[in-house]
Amino acid sequence: MAGVTIQELGLRFVDACMRLYWGSCWYPLLFAVGLICTLVLGRKRKSGIFVGYTVFLLLTVYNPLVVKYLIAKVKFENEYYRFIWILPVIPAVAYYGVRLVTAFRKTWIKVLMAAAVLTGFVILGNPLDGVVTNFAMAENIYKVPNDLRAVCDVIHQNQENDFPRVVFDGSLNSIVRQYDAGIATVISRNASIYRSGSTVAGNYDENSSFYKRQKALLDVIDYHIYEDKEGFQAALKKSKTDFVVTQIGLVDHDFLTECGCELIAQTESCYIYRFDYSKPRK
Repeated sequence: MAGVTIQELGLRFVDACMRLYWGSCWYPLLFAVGLICTLVLGRKRKSGIFVGYTVFLLLTVYNPLVVKYLIAKVKFENEYYRFIWILPVIPAVAYYGVRLVTAFRKTWIKVLMAAAVLTGFVILGNPLDGVVTNFAMAENIYKVPNDLRAVCDVIHQNQENDFPRVVFDGSLNSIVRQYDAGIATVISRNASIYRSGSTVAGNYDENSSFYKRQKALLDVIDYHIYEDKEGFQAALKKSKTDFVVTQIGLVDHDFLTECGCELIAQTESCYIYRFDYSKPRK
């Protein structure tokens, strides 16, 4: 996880990841209270499944000793947050809330309890001011910008390969595969993070041919450095890039055309270039 390493924190790594992941949300506390109530008062097998499942996780992937000596060896600490997803906090909290409401027989008490439970969920969940401030309606059911969909349509209309390889800038590179699995992104997410100065996604040998190609692409597309025309051309060719997509007005159009990129379409906010890596370059 970002800024958290086993080497630095050791046995405190799991606790640090949990705090970073959940932030100011208090649902894990409600989950813990529900587990305790299940152990003390629970009679149904259905509610007991959360206890057994959680105990298993505490003995394995949430065990600080296992994490320190096993997770570190398999180099999975950057993806450790995925283990937090399997803790059934949200389903369990919802279940316990329903159980609490239905524990009463009289309707008016159920109504009051339901209101109290919902109020508790709102107060103990993510802060409302943050939710309201950052709230934005999705542009479509895919939860990606409509302009990205237009870009993907253009690429598929002009593709010559079954699996076109595309250089996207940072604003689209991380989400394009969320919408279109038929497009291969040339720029590596981890290499992009490393180029920004962070090592949370891993380290790279800066003299390796792979990283040199990635850096040459990132320098132009994301950092607007136009000092190495030959390096950029070579990176496009060796990575077998078919298309380059940039934000309008952010990348030097003349530089790209001089490098062999042909402008084939324009969307609301993007230029789409075609690059034929099979052609010799001057």
